[in-house]
Amino acid sequence: MNIEKLEVTKRGSVGRGNCRRLRNSGRIPIVFYGKERNESYSLAEPDFRSLEKVAGTSLVELEPDEGEASLALIKEVQRDPCTDAVLHIDFIEVTRGQELQTKVPLVIVGEAEGVKVEGGILDVMVREVEVRCRPSALPSEIEIDVSDLNLGDSLHISALKEMEGVTYIGDDDLTLVSCVGTASGRAEAEDLEGEEGEEGEEGEGEEGEGEGEGDDGEESGADATTESSEQE
Repeated sequence: MNIEKLEVTKRGSVGRGNCRRLRNSGRIPIVFYGKERNESYSLAEPDFRSLEKVAGTSLVELEPDEGEASLALIKEVQRDPCTDAVLHIDFIEVTRGQELQTKVPLVIVGEAEGVKVEGGILDVMVREVEVRCRPSALPSEIEIDVSDLNLGDSLHISALKEMEGVTYIGDDDLTLVSCVGTASGRAEAEDLEGEEGEEGEEGEGEEGEGEGEGDDGEESGADATTESSEQE
């Protein structure tokens, strides 16, 4: 696989204040966790954005301004919940030739028969598949063809194509994608719910009018009694 490279710069100091200054200058604070070392670096935010666009997996090569390059896996990316800006990244060291375990993006290929012909809806249950393999065998993405998926059918991990040197982690029966319901059926159900709601409101309105008429009748009866008493 093609391993993307990231240039990183050694951080002289750590702490919230330093991290804030780095972000304000357009750099992302990172920590590289090795077997015998924990090192603090920073990388240019545009470089990481470019990596997200072209790299399917999270395996990269870190090239520091001091020292030798290291193969690393993105362990965690912390983001601002409001702006989605990257706040911090954790990398872990990967040893060439040794197996690693990570998640790979799942890519849907084709148009399901149940969607195209029967008006169903494709429900993607899993966006990433966990795998175990050596760094050299790590795929950038895993494709799954849904062309033959009919209404009510599902595809599981067992449906993924075999890849040399790659082991899928998880139950073979784990559902990845399903073809469920129908778009028209769902729309009809929503319309029916709306009509029932309108009928309920109309019923309540008619009951209110009936109660009002009853009150008027009682008042008319009371007036008639009063008039009769006055005549007596």
